[in-house]
Amino acid sequence: MAKEFHFHWQWDLKSTPEALWPFASDTNRFNRDTGQPAVEMLSNIMGTKRARMKLPIIKVEWDEEPFEWTYPYSFGIVRKYSKGPIDSMRVQVNLDAREGNGTHVTYQTWISTHNLLAQIGIPFAIGVIARDRFEKTLRLYDRIADRSGTLFSASRPRGLTSSGRARFKSQSEAVIHQGTDPALVKRLEEFFNQADEFSLQRIRPYALADSWKVSRRPVLEMFLRATRAGVLDMYWDLLCPSCRGTTEGHTNLAEVHGTSHCDTCQIDFSVNFDHNIEVVFRPNPSIMKVEFNAAFCVGSPQMQPHVFMTQTISGLRSLPAPLQLEAGRYTLRASNVPGSLSLFADVDGVEKADIRVTQFGFPLEGQHVSLHPTLNLINATDADSTFTMERTTWSDQAATAADVTALQVFRDLFATDVVRPGEEISIGSVVLMFTDLRDSTRMYRKIGDASAFGRVREHFEILEKAIAEEGGGIVKTMGDAVMATFRHPIDALKAVWKAQTIIAERGEPMLWLKVGLHKGPCIVVNLNDRLDYFGSTVNMTARLPNFSQGGELIFTEDFYSDPEIRDFIAKNIPPSALSQFTGDLKGFDEPLTMWKLRV
Repeated sequence: MAKEFHFHWQWDLKSTPEALWPFASDTNRFNRDTGQPAVEMLSNIMGTKRARMKLPIIKVEWDEEPFEWTYPYSFGIVRKYSKGPIDSMRVQVNLDAREGNGTHVTYQTWISTHNLLAQIGIPFAIGVIARDRFEKTLRLYDRIADRSGTLFSASRPRGLTSSGRARFKSQSEAVIHQGTDPALVKRLEEFFNQADEFSLQRIRPYALADSWKVSRRPVLEMFLRATRAGVLDMYWDLLCPSCRGTTEGHTNLAEVHGTSHCDTCQIDFSVNFDHNIEVVFRPNPSIMKVEFNAAFCVGSPQMQPHVFMTQTISGLRSLPAPLQLEAGRYTLRASNVPGSLSLFADVDGVEKADIRVTQFGFPLEGQHVSLHPTLNLINATDADSTFTMERTTWSDQAATAADVTALQVFRDLFATDVVRPGEEISIGSVVLMFTDLRDSTRMYRKIGDASAFGRVREHFEILEKAIAEEGGGIVKTMGDAVMATFRHPIDALKAVWKAQTIIAERGEPMLWLKVGLHKGPCIVVNLNDRLDYFGSTVNMTARLPNFSQGGELIFTEDFYSDPEIRDFIAKNIPPSALSQFTGDLKGFDEPLTMWKLRV
């Protein structure tokens, strides 16, 4: 006869629910820290995972339904066992904000079993041993979160061995010699000594920089140099646009295809350079050996941090869902129902909203909600439906392929790391710069080939340095012309402004840059074993310098509409230096509105 056990534990902690959430909801880490065995996933079909525990004698297998959670207040999971002493298990964890500060944690577990030995052992194994381990681990997370820690302040640091430390110090000398701040290298060494295996399996340089409270680009550049020096290994992870889980991981860019498949979502998708290719890092085995395949849970809310809520609601039922949101846009979907609902969260939105879904879908108009709304989700259909609310934008803590390949450091150190010949991968938005020199042919005749070539070479060096300092990279040079790429328009403007200022100070004969700046989508390709760009955005930018008389920047409306560009011009440039005009570009049917800025 089956017997059900119900365990109900409560603890008061000092940290807020949102501070505890990254720790408590990371069930892979939590299960490891509480001493549970490693697991292996056998299959994954539309989110329902079949898994088994890695135990030497007892065979334990189960089907695990997708987690349900509401950030940062609750999460739960149901397992139905096909092998082993347990029939089913359900876990529900609530993180309720205490008045004043802190969190009241409620941890509940329901276990059903027919096995007589399990019925005898469960009260002690779960009711005593597991309870003590869970409390100890949660209080450890509370101490870390209360002192504004992050997941990098792990509970089981491994640290560098004496030989690994010696290799790190030796190989990091090249990283420092190439321009990295020694203080950043020291922090990386400290991270290696303090982090646990989970933190080392997939190191995200932007997230690490944020935890250190330092600028992101120097950290990313350090990681690239450390990879070339043999301290780190670099991986190109492909992320599903739906669940945003990793579908593939490659050691070089040439292995990346333009399409991929997600087993969880059962969808094929096109790969995009600035969204779903994330560059991550791991310690090189010569520095530190890390077990990369260890797993203690096959699902977790922390695997989908862009999802703020997923809840299943029975047919003709409703559920009030209190949420804590970041400012921005969200998408609400319901399974077995067409369409979606757009929500925008900010301080001026409503605090309570009824959202009804029928068999025909959602309301046509979106909702404007507060940062702490309560959404009353109404399932007006006859069937159960899972409501999922996710952040529309991708995480800005991901160092994407677009971010990495735009850096001059990457192009210098990994010049041969390009997409495979014939492969075309889209990039949603890239900033391009084309430069040329005014009257360079006349200068060669006036001062002679040797002197003129020296001045041209000097201008290349000035441009390359200014571009690199602003986070850009030179794609190629063509005669006296340069093609460069950036991630942000303001970086391109500052780079060329700086370069022209320095060039103008070098004396006669004066060199004047003709510059075109544009932003838009294009295709990343392999051209002559070099990472290059192709498409109408490239063609348009290449033609813009023709409208410059030298010492003038020509840019498009797409470039000028960037808020940082407008702010920089308003604060640093007299209105008389900026003018708008319309011109015809060869190969384009319609006249183009452009802006001319005198340097």
